[in-house]
Amino acid sequence: MRTKAWHTFLFIFLAVFMVFSVIATVSIGATELPVSEVYGVLLDKLFHGGEQISAGVFETSHYKIIWQIRLPRTLFAMCVGAGLAIAGAAMQALVLNPIADPYVLGVSSGASAGAAIALLAPIAIMEGQRQTTAFAFIGALGAAFIVYFLAKRAGGGKLQPVTLLLAGTAVNAVMSAVTSYLVFRARSPEGIAAVYNWQMGAIAAAQWKTLTIPAVIVVIGSIVFTMMGSRFNMMMMGDEDAAAMGLRVRLFRSVMFIGVSVVVASLVSITGIIGFVGLVVPHVVRLFARTSDNRIIMPMSTLFGASYIMWADAYARSVHGAAELPLGIVTAFIGAPFFMFLMIKNGYGGSGK
Repeated sequence: MRTKAWHTFLFIFLAVFMVFSVIATVSIGATELPVSEVYGVLLDKLFHGGEQISAGVFETSHYKIIWQIRLPRTLFAMCVGAGLAIAGAAMQALVLNPIADPYVLGVSSGASAGAAIALLAPIAIMEGQRQTTAFAFIGALGAAFIVYFLAKRAGGGKLQPVTLLLAGTAVNAVMSAVTSYLVFRARSPEGIAAVYNWQMGAIAAAQWKTLTIPAVIVVIGSIVFTMMGSRFNMMMMGDEDAAAMGLRVRLFRSVMFIGVSVVVASLVSITGIIGFVGLVVPHVVRLFARTSDNRIIMPMSTLFGASYIMWADAYARSVHGAAELPLGIVTAFIGAPFFMFLMIKNGYGGSGK
């Protein structure tokens, strides 16, 4: 199959699979529901205003499970997967490192520190969950901008890939230390448990009211990153070559850095730390697409990442019955071995690939 035809087929397959995954994963959980019933409820609610539901065609309890609990959670999982995956692809191009990850920016550790402050410090500004989300978002963006500032200062006013990675490593260490110190000083076992649960990552808190803002940010971010695919390709050629081709390297890297930070912060401030998505998904897409062209990788990473997290979350909420497995554990168990396989297969670090 010719390359262009293969990419078209793969893109259509991923898009169809993502739509199928929405319906299929909504049916999975402690209470198993037929896929046909899920499809019927969604079709009736979206196109007929809930006429069949009002007429008693579907059980009220099943309707509430599908529409009020699982669908917003599934759609949020879709946003999380899509956002983290495309942010990972963007970061790998920005820092010229195939094993880069959005969390290099310090976003995850900053969000963790912010959440720890909200959960453990005697501060009561907003209602519990909203305060945790707000503090985590502020911590995530704050850490990202500290990384940005340090990297520019260390690079003599330029945002260089190496200084960005080093600054991210340093800020991650400091923010992790802040979280550990807060846990050490805490006197509330419930608060300490809440911090540990938040750090393991989950989408259980997803509701219709928490979905809108992250969804809008992820959609805008995905469109922008995809439209900038050719410029990301220039960045992968090196700063000098990109500049010779007319790209304003410093401005582009700075703007995209901010964009990645906002996308990731909007997600992890609600979900907690969900690792290996932005690291592994772009590699899987490159493996099947057989290209490194970011005009192809960006949209495909979005689609595959969305489906991946929907299925991972479905597994997390069903494997132990009513006791839900944290999503971050699932993605780590899947992502870490696959990443080690990629490292051995491609020889990262040993052969300069």
